[in-house]
Amino acid sequence: MTAIFINSFILFFVTIDTIGNIPFFLSLTEDAKIKQRNQIALRSVVIAFFIMITFAYAGRYLLEVIDVSLDSLKIAGGIILMFLAIDILFEKRKKRREKRVEDALDEKNFEEIIVFPIAIPFIAGPSALTTVILLIGNYSTNIEFQIPVILALIAALVVSLILMIGANFIVKFIPKQILHATARVMAFILAALATQFIIDGIKASFNI
Repeated sequence: MTAIFINSFILFFVTIDTIGNIPFFLSLTEDAKIKQRNQIALRSVVIAFFIMITFAYAGRYLLEVIDVSLDSLKIAGGIILMFLAIDILFEKRKKRREKRVEDALDEKNFEEIIVFPIAIPFIAGPSALTTVILLIGNYSTNIEFQIPVILALIAALVVSLILMIGANFIVKFIPKQILHATARVMAFILAALATQFIIDGIKASFNI
């Protein structure tokens, strides 16, 4: 159970890109008062949580309807997560997010940015949604093992919330090099976990 929690937390932490979201959150909320910024962070995280939980369970039934096996999803999901790891390593994801921030700043409305682009796709992006479907689906026959996955999701979102609330302090006192280095280390771990998803999916598909 502990191993499930730790692996799930690492996956959620990286796919949500908790550290990478900090500068973009600050850019979007630079004109907001501290109390307002904290409310934006809290509401965005809560909305992202419900979106991810909905996808976790509704996504599984959708796969059954279109007759896609969990093993196929593991392979596809592993490939997607591998591309995400590469994106983080080469900062391609950062460039796409900068473009979204620029677009949002053109028509900035604090009520609107709570859902888009903060809750979706900065927190509950395609990679995070794929991850939660994979992890919950992996334990679809054992609800007991789904509990540490959900707890890991909550923990990752709480960390994300804390970092967004303390974003000013983090950017001011922690060098960007350390933040970038941390993100890259987590990307390597993500690449390893993605590889394992692909291997498990292939083994199960071909009964190896």
